[in-house]
Order: sequence, then structure tokens, then C-alpha cells
Amino acid sequence: MGAVRRLERVVICGAGAVGSSYAARLHDVDPAGLAVIAGGARRARLEREGLTVNGRRLDPRYLAPGEPAPAADLLLVAVKQHHLAQAIEDVRAVVGAETIVVSLLNGITSEALLGRAFGAEKVLPAFVVGNDVLREGTRTRYANLGRLVFGAPSNDPADPRVRAVKDLLDRAGIPAEVPPDILRAQWKKFMLNVGVNQVSAILRAPYGAFAAVPELRELARAAALEVVAVSRGEGVALAPADVEAIFPIIAALAPDGKTSMLQDVEAGRKTEVEIFAGAVVALGRRHGVPTPVNELLGRMIAAIEALAGAR
Repeated sequence: MGAVRRLERVVICGAGAVGSSYAARLHDVDPAGLAVIAGGARRARLEREGLTVNGRRLDPRYLAPGEPAPAADLLLVAVKQHHLAQAIEDVRAVVGAETIVVSLLNGITSEALLGRAFGAEKVLPAFVVGNDVLREGTRTRYANLGRLVFGAPSNDPADPRVRAVKDLLDRAGIPAEVPPDILRAQWKKFMLNVGVNQVSAILRAPYGAFAAVPELRELARAAALEVVAVSRGEGVALAPADVEAIFPIIAALAPDGKTSMLQDVEAGRKTEVEIFAGAVVALGRRHGVPTPVNELLGRMIAAIEALAGAR
């Protein structure tokens, strides 16, 4: 298969919960090879306080949006969906002909947007599963880092880009998996987010509550089953058995851990409801599939945002 390309210049856009936890591992591999996109007041705060991950401070190199720099070998995009359009503009200066782009965003839409901006040949579909990362300001802590699941759209595990990214993740100690079918795996994660994240955010439920409270599981199950229904129209064909696989994953996480959507609600931040309930409802309309549970969850989360003044 030939030699594996060694990725040395890594840029992270989005030093939130997942982004900062990955930055810590990559910083240990090569501090000089890592840069984090940050500008203005955000950069000033990071330079003043650093990034603290599980009690350990790190001070990576920061790049202002648009600041000239050598092209990244790997660009990790870890912003929220509603910040993606701005993030695309912020990282243009570091995307070169050989840059590999990996999105750590939730949902099933970010890769297409990144592909339109930089070329689909640069983008590897990916998602993170099984993490319980909590962020407060510039401080992040986790018990489970989770797995980065990624692959080529062709599902070829020998794809040179896949091999190069896997080599870097292994060196950094970041758990990674290349599944047989990355699209189906991505939809399964989407289904988990739709079921668990939204219910957790509305009812302020940490992960442990899903094992303790049957009603929480029933609500999550009902929302996730609507993803199964709309997936058939998209040629993915999830099954009800895939929904049941959600609950062992959640049970393995720290009981006091919280979904990213719950953390957003508690902090009064804008959530990603548009790419969860909003996407399910839109797909339901496209394919003539009723989605009453997600319609209700979407309205409830929108009301929570409005009451908090979240933007």
C-alpha cells in the first residue's frame, strides 16, 4: 500500500469541549505542529488563561482568522453548526492543495458545506461518539474522550487520507475507528443526538438519568425512531434495533456527564436544534413521514432559547 503520509501541521478551528480535548492530545505529540484558530477577545482570553484540560494547562500557538500561515496537513473543524459559515471563512488561509479536512460537528450536513467550500476530495466524513466532555470557559474535563469515527466516502480503509489521519490519531492516543460504512455510522450518531441530546436539554438530564428513569428512555426512543423512519427515504435504512444500541453507549458514560446541548442550555447559548429536530422534520416533509415528536421537541428547545435570549 505504500508509505503512510505523516501529518505534522494540525490546525483546530473551535477550541470548545471536543476541540480542546483533542488539542491536548495533539499538543503532546508535537507542540510546534499544532495551531488553534482564535481571534479578538477570544484569543486574548486564551492567551491569558490558556486551555486547561483535565487540570493541565496548555498554551498552543494561536492563529487569527485569515492570518497567513503554512497550509495545514490536517484541519479539524469543531465549531457549532451555526458558526460553521464563519469558520469556513476563518480557515481559508490554512487550507492548501493537500489539506485533509475533518469535521467534528454533530449532524449530517457539515461535510457537504465544507466540501463546497474547499473541495469534496479534501473532506473525510467523521463524528465523535462516547465522550463525556464538559466545558466551562477555557477549562475542559472528561472521563471518556470518546472515539473519532471517520472514513472515506468510498469506504476504502486503504485510502491514503484515512491511513494518514489514523496514523496521527494513534500517535496522539486519540481512540479512532474506521467503520465499514461511514454514512450509516454517521446516521446512527445523528439518531443518538436527536434522541438523547434533545431530551437531556429539555429535562436537564445528565447521562446517568437515562439509565435511572424509564420515561427518559421512552422519550429518546420515540425521537430516535423518527430518524429511522426518515432514513429510509435517504437510502440509509436504519432499523429499530439501531435505536436500542443507543442506551448501552449512554450507560457507559460518566453518570454526571452532560450532552453538549444540555451544556448549551445551561449556559444560555444557542443550541443545535436546527440540525437535530429541524433536520428530522425537514426530511419528514420531504419523504411524507410524520415526525410529531421532533416537531414538539424542536418547539420546546426553541422556546427555551427564546426565554434565555440565546443567539
